[in-house]
Amino acid sequence: METILNHPWVLGLTLAIILALALELGHRVAVYTSLHKDQDRKDQMATIRDGLFVLVSLLLGFTLALASPRYAERRLLVVEEAISIGTTYLRTSTLPSPQREHSQLLLREYIDACLEFGNAGLDADRFAKAMHHARRIQEELWADAASVIQIDRSAITAVYINSLNETIDLHDKRMAALENRVPQSVSLLILCISLIAVFARGLTLPARFWFTLILVPITVAIVVALIADLDTPSSGLIRLDQRPLERLKADLNAEPTH
Repeated sequence: METILNHPWVLGLTLAIILALALELGHRVAVYTSLHKDQDRKDQMATIRDGLFVLVSLLLGFTLALASPRYAERRLLVVEEAISIGTTYLRTSTLPSPQREHSQLLLREYIDACLEFGNAGLDADRFAKAMHHARRIQEELWADAASVIQIDRSAITAVYINSLNETIDLHDKRMAALENRVPQSVSLLILCISLIAVFARGLTLPARFWFTLILVPITVAIVVALIADLDTPSSGLIRLDQRPLERLKADLNAEPTH
């Protein structure tokens, strides 16, 4: 299930085809059972169909309300991480040498690791390497801070350590936000209810018309694919904006290395 959800527009195309087939199947069943010749049964199925589509609409709206804030949170965390790294870099100027130069070099490298972390997409090996790289840099930065605090316990040093700690915490929050997705059970429920609703729609079609065979399936499939795209920041058409980190990298690269 997770594999198909990681490719939202492949999911949308597949779902549109399946729903179109379900609609056609419903129409064929209605013709075979002579459903339209019995007005009472036809009215009952129309009532069921309308209720099912109301349920589908509610489920889609509820799921979109889950996915949108998650996407906004991921974007905000990228901005906050870039700001935190930039602030930490500025505060390295308060450190003594050689920790100052080494920490600045590590923070420049850390930005590259964060960018790689965001650009890894569905490549598990690339993602793991980026995570390992970031962790190694965090450990080295903390080791530098620990060596400084042994000789300087002033408030200025404490401010730098607090900034570094916030930078490390934000990276963990960003990873947690990437893992915080709409539950698969909700996605599965939407797919099942949509399938049943479209089948009921086919049962109530008085005649086959190509436009009706594609309109409802495509509409439902596009909304489902959009929700999956918002919920999958590593693939699809909607990607997380990495420009805050890229601007920070360009700004730091424009400065002379001390």
